[in-house]
Amino acid sequence: MSSKKIDVTCPCCDSQLTIDVKTGEVLWHEKKEKPTPSLSEMVKGLDKKRQETESLFKKKSETHKERGRLLDEIFKESQKKVDKSSDKPLRDFDLD
Repeated sequence: MSSKKIDVTCPCCDSQLTIDVKTGEVLWHEKKEKPTPSLSEMVKGLDKKRQETESLFKKKSETHKERGRLLDEIFKESQKKVDKSSDKPLRDFDLD
């Protein structure tokens, strides 16, 4: 009995697959070699990533500073409201 085989190219990674039609089993898998980037391309990629990281850090630090300022304002407003209300909360033993 001769088993039929089909050759397929993977759409994701362009690998060559040999598949047994009857069982659906992958008989052979050959990965497509990716070209190795040059050193200057790798350095450019690292520079780009460093710049993205720095910009993200700056954004986060600015939002953190802004958040601190906003919380300070809310705290000061709450203090003013507490200072304006001179009514002290009643305690149980004050009623006796």
